[in-house]
Amino acid sequence: MTNRYDEVEHRFGIRAYASPHGGFAAVVKARYSDFIVHEVDLDGNIARLESVELAEVNASSSDKKRKASEVPDLSSTRDTIDNSCSSNKANGAAEGVPKIDWDNCEQELVKLLDATHGRELISFLQHHETKTGEAESKDDNVGKFYTLPAISDKEIRRSIHQLIKSPAFNSVARADNTDGKIRIWHKKFESDMPADSHGGDRNRNNGRGGGQRGGGGRSSTPWPKDRPDFLRFVLYKENVDTTTAAKDVIRMARMNPSRGINYAGMKDKRGITTQFCSIYRTEKETLLAVNNIKSNATPENSGGCGNTTSNGSSIIKLGNFEYSSAEVKLGALSGNRFDVVLRNVDIGEVSVGGSNKTRRQQVLEICESAGTALKTNGFVNYFGMQRFGKYHDTHLVGIAILKGDFEAAIDIIMEEKPDEHPRIADARKQWANRFESIDLSKEENAANAAEAERKVARAIHNSLGRFLNCEKSIVSSLAQKPRDYKRAFGSISKNMRSMFLHAYQSYLFNLAASERIESGGSTQIRVGDLVLIEDKSLGVEGGGTSGLKGKTVKMLDEQDLPTSMYSITDVVLPLVGTKILYPGGPSGNSFDELLKRDGISKEDLARIGAIDRDISMCGDYRKLICKPSDVDFEVREYSDPLQPLLQTDLMRVNGIDVAAKSTCISNRQELPQDDQEGNEDTIFGMTIGFTLPPSSYATIALRELTKRPTSSDYQSKLEVSGKCERNINFFTSTT
Repeated sequence: MTNRYDEVEHRFGIRAYASPHGGFAAVVKARYSDFIVHEVDLDGNIARLESVELAEVNASSSDKKRKASEVPDLSSTRDTIDNSCSSNKANGAAEGVPKIDWDNCEQELVKLLDATHGRELISFLQHHETKTGEAESKDDNVGKFYTLPAISDKEIRRSIHQLIKSPAFNSVARADNTDGKIRIWHKKFESDMPADSHGGDRNRNNGRGGGQRGGGGRSSTPWPKDRPDFLRFVLYKENVDTTTAAKDVIRMARMNPSRGINYAGMKDKRGITTQFCSIYRTEKETLLAVNNIKSNATPENSGGCGNTTSNGSSIIKLGNFEYSSAEVKLGALSGNRFDVVLRNVDIGEVSVGGSNKTRRQQVLEICESAGTALKTNGFVNYFGMQRFGKYHDTHLVGIAILKGDFEAAIDIIMEEKPDEHPRIADARKQWANRFESIDLSKEENAANAAEAERKVARAIHNSLGRFLNCEKSIVSSLAQKPRDYKRAFGSISKNMRSMFLHAYQSYLFNLAASERIESGGSTQIRVGDLVLIEDKSLGVEGGGTSGLKGKTVKMLDEQDLPTSMYSITDVVLPLVGTKILYPGGPSGNSFDELLKRDGISKEDLARIGAIDRDISMCGDYRKLICKPSDVDFEVREYSDPLQPLLQTDLMRVNGIDVAAKSTCISNRQELPQDDQEGNEDTIFGMTIGFTLPPSSYATIALRELTKRPTSSDYQSKLEVSGKCERNINFFTSTT
């Protein structure tokens, strides 16, 4: 058998397979709807969007229905105000009253607000400027203040307060906050403002109206005593990651930005995902506003068909609302259900069963053989390449930290990276050259001064951009304490510091897993193997990925082999640490050799807690072989290279079917006698569904299925029609 492999994957230990079939080339994730993920909770419930309710009042008309005390109805006074404004401009202000440039005021407001709200606010202030005495007291249409819509951007809120305090507005307006919104009062009602509401971007309720936890909702009404505390719902999203989607929901629902949506697991941007979420004491009607917001997707994609390129629109929909006493917590899931499209299946020049079989029959046999092998034998449970960072160097930082070499760790993080934005690349180069022309062994003061130069550090810090948090923390720390690299590493967030160690654990696991498969096979247990005999973590939050808690292992001996009590799917390998049992025999020896090769001892693993009290390496266990559950697959024929082949939840809700756009050729007793090869426009594809436990990688499962690399570099060179791999020449073949 010929194996095709990627050099980078091999370097990270991803080199063995669980089954010997030949595989095939195919394009994955050509459309967002080619990769569908449904979360599975601890009770086995699958998160599916079953309906999409809309708010009774859409976003465009809601502003018109605000209470008169919040938003003034200015229609009856518009002509009077405009005439008065014209008179003021012609004749100047009354004696002793500062002249107000209303046009300039409106222009300044529109920089921070939309034109509608800017104009309404100016009209509100002008109205009170023209009404005096009895006319003011008889006016029932306009209140004492104007309430702006909720604004999530803190800088914009601050700018609005500063603008109201500026000379342009100070003679006519005051501002305060209530229930997370800014109110603009006419100055003549200043005495009616709450005593604790004056000045700045402060809120007398701290944004916690109505007993809300974690920041206020829109209503200050008490939460019903007989209603459970949490609103649970299903979040459906396309082309957006979970963290961003949760923030977008809060923003689109015009809720206080400090409110938090809880979810069990992170879902990637590149795909269509559905997951369970919860939020504390929030009315369903508040979140329904999200479903009313139109995306800028095409009509087809608005129906939930997914987008065809990485530049497509994002879609967020919410459904399946219910009030519950149970909060969705991070890690509280049993796995994920994946439904995947593999386009333009290409079996190369392989001939199956002799020359009497047509191409269609050969494709069908190879795909079904691969699908059956994945279902029966599973796949080697490698950590995917995303575990090692975009530049594949996170494990190297972990090695340096375990050696206690913080300067080397910092150098790896800060060093120049390929294909970065020129501004970021220049900042890294400046940092690398900070000691240029300085003899570090003799000119310590000069070296310290070079690293502590605030002006340079600030310039580099600003050039790094908002996503390079590690680098920015390091630069800031060294500007304060030059050449204190241990302190600089400690300035990085705890989660990120732990990530570097986890990357090294994952790297060793992959290498050890390959050696175990290559020396002992993928189907049989052997003496010295560790098997998981108890895993209580599967029944609680964490879904089996919560570390050593609740896990018990046994090392197999000669007496265990003849029995049928244990199989290869029970075998685990450790993630190196201080509290784990290492396997015996060749697998145990491989861990010793791998650690020694990197210049690390088991004692170094124990010392890390003393070096950095926030992180430690207790270790964990991970299955050697992962066998997916609920595996099903079909081989299909189609003609349009990018037509949808799977129905998403949103498509089903909107009544959009895809069955008629392709033909299933699996599980048929006889293939059509006419045109057995298919016409020249016929493209073969495969759809496959399976469920994986947490922390297992669908990309690794697809690697087993296709026997092809998982890298984005490889996928980017594939074609959705014609010869799929015609642009591929970078991987190596070996027997």
